[in-house]
Amino acid sequence: MKKFLSVLLTAVICSSMLCSGCVVENNNESEPSELVTDVETSYNDGEVEFVHSQNPSIVESNEPSDCPLSQAEINKVIENAESVLEANNYSGTALIAVGNTIIFEKSYGKIDGRGSGDNTNSTFYQIGSVTKQFTGTAILMLEKQGRIKTSDTLDKYFEGDDYLKKITIAQLLEMTAGMGDYMQTIEGDEELLKKYAEAAKKSDDDAKKFIVDVILSEGIYTDPGKVYSYSNSAFYLLGIIIEKVTGMEYRDFLQQYFFDTAGMTDTYFVGDGRDNQTGYSPAQEKYISDKDDKYLTAEGDYPYLYSAGSVVSTAEDVNKWLDTLLSGNLIGESDFKKIEKSLYEYNYGWFTSYDCLYHSGRTYAYSSQIFMDRKTGVKVILLTNISFYDNLKDMAKSIFDPLTEQVAKKNKR
Repeated sequence: MKKFLSVLLTAVICSSMLCSGCVVENNNESEPSELVTDVETSYNDGEVEFVHSQNPSIVESNEPSDCPLSQAEINKVIENAESVLEANNYSGTALIAVGNTIIFEKSYGKIDGRGSGDNTNSTFYQIGSVTKQFTGTAILMLEKQGRIKTSDTLDKYFEGDDYLKKITIAQLLEMTAGMGDYMQTIEGDEELLKKYAEAAKKSDDDAKKFIVDVILSEGIYTDPGKVYSYSNSAFYLLGIIIEKVTGMEYRDFLQQYFFDTAGMTDTYFVGDGRDNQTGYSPAQEKYISDKDDKYLTAEGDYPYLYSAGSVVSTAEDVNKWLDTLLSGNLIGESDFKKIEKSLYEYNYGWFTSYDCLYHSGRTYAYSSQIFMDRKTGVKVILLTNISFYDNLKDMAKSIFDPLTEQVAKKNKR
């Protein structure tokens, strides 16, 4: 834990950007590794060739492909994706899917700075704030069941000052509660860091209580419902509310209702010890690769990131999650309409501008970016082991936008 504090303090310069979608300059100089492409081909009706480098054993959906693109068009998509990724010295796994068909999946870069191996399609990555969509979907499901009302005010769930009577769950979901960000508060105060470390040594519950107390003691900075301000505090409190309403641990709820339902067998939480790669921190100019070093930052402590950013996954598992959402098995059209109606372009753990759904994730050793278009079924997933990856969102959009436009045109014919 002492080393935890040391490295965490070293990274304070990046704290204002943690899990917020902001980025700093990427100093990674590693080149994409040489990969052998294994291509499977099928000529059955509705099926196309797809590329899964380094993972020839992947099993496609048993359903007929709903990708409307020809093989020649898919090849152009792949050519564009590889050009974008290689031009940016991409390190991580990239996955592109149209409907239930994965048309491209490829991994680049090294597991760590010691050259011990390449990233593969089975590599685990911390997905940071992409976790928020699991939290938001959990609230949405509980809302559908009548167990939560988004009009509920926080005084129903927490004891504290009168300002809690002014904040609704809906405002937490939309990031308009007027709250600050507990990560910035704790990481900017050495005394709070020490106190958090002491609480975390006792138990996860003590650590979570400490963070909730920090959040509630800060109060609010703007009137609720008036101003959008991205806040990890808002989604931390949503996780606590989920636990209070269901009587289940947040992690158990996600496992039972989301991960198991979607068949996400390679998804878990930070600190569970199943990682097979390590992330690179430009701020520290090194890979967080030593055994005693691996989780020496806040994201390595489950109760610290919790419902704001604690999930670890693979690109294929994230794709399974998006497929499950689009299938209607968890939420339906009316629920998506709720997500997309936000006046502030954020709701239920999703950014809703660009006429699609998307989110980024940032930790001190990982970055992620996903885009999903409900109309065309296009999904672009970029998971990396580079922290605060420069222009990752632009990279994803450079792949997503032309593909979405192309599929939309094909569907109109």
